Amino acid sequence: MQRDYYQTRAHIALIGANLIYGLNYIIAKSVMPVFIKPLALVVLRSLVTAGLFWITSLFLPREKVSGKDLLYLFGCSFLGVVINQVLFLVGLNLTTPINSSIILAINPVAAFVFAAIILRERISLVRGAGLATGMGGIMLLLLQDGTPDFSNSTFLGNLYTLINTLSWALFTVVIKRMLDKYTPLTVMKWVFLFGVLTNVTLGWSEFSSTQWNQISPKAWMAIIFVVIFATYIGYILLTFGLRRLSPTVVGTYTYTQPVIAAVVATIIGQDSLKMTDILSAVLIFAGVFLVSRQKNNYDPG
Repeated sequence: MQRDYYQTRAHIALIGANLIYGLNYIIAKSVMPVFIKPLALVVLRSLVTAGLFWITSLFLPREKVSGKDLLYLFGCSFLGVVINQVLFLVGLNLTTPINSSIILAINPVAAFVFAAIILRERISLVRGAGLATGMGGIMLLLLQDGTPDFSNSTFLGNLYTLINTLSWALFTVVIKRMLDKYTPLTVMKWVFLFGVLTNVTLGWSEFSSTQWNQISPKAWMAIIFVVIFATYIGYILLTFGLRRLSPTVVGTYTYTQPVIAAVVATIIGQDSLKMTDILSAVLIFAGVFLVSRQKNNYDPG
């Protein structure tokens, strides 16, 4: 009974996290690059979130983390904070919210592949077909304009988003080991502390040249959403769910994000659905369905 209670809370946390992330495509896109450039937003996002995690930890019981685990968390920071945040915002700046959210829907498939390699989950014929179908959708989206053109901003944005998605999927698998030992807050405060050091180095030039006094109140509200809700609260909700559920289960919730992003972007006129987007989404969702329809061998809780 208690196990079901905690798993229910984990599922609710994941629903909340993915609702926030689905809205984040639209909101983050609305302020870049007119009010703030992508790397400047990465720096602000990392600094504020790292500070919030450490301030929050002052009011909770302290957990001692071993030196070996700190080194492990340092490596995880590149996947979950550096690559994830940098390539997500840089990619989103170059592509559309719908494209970005559709590509991110491959996360469950990627998470399953990494879980199969690292956690020894078995890849059945059905799941293999799902992997191929999902990747077909990704390739259709990347190559929608024909021959790959690295000078095409949308192609580069899609590619950056794909790399970000693969990095995040691997992060959800490898960080599980730490979440089995420590609370989500302890894990995140160290991951962000390590990650912010790299992100500040990468984005300081854009951050220092930002005209902060030129940012409108409406844009500040959007930036606050990206920093507080889509980062601080989003990471807490996601790691809470990840602590109780398997990476593959957590990944399956990602497919709700393109739906949220597409509906909102279309309603407000920020983006429009093309037939290529719809076909890509169908292939990706079909791949996700095939991968996730069978019970995982690894499903702790």
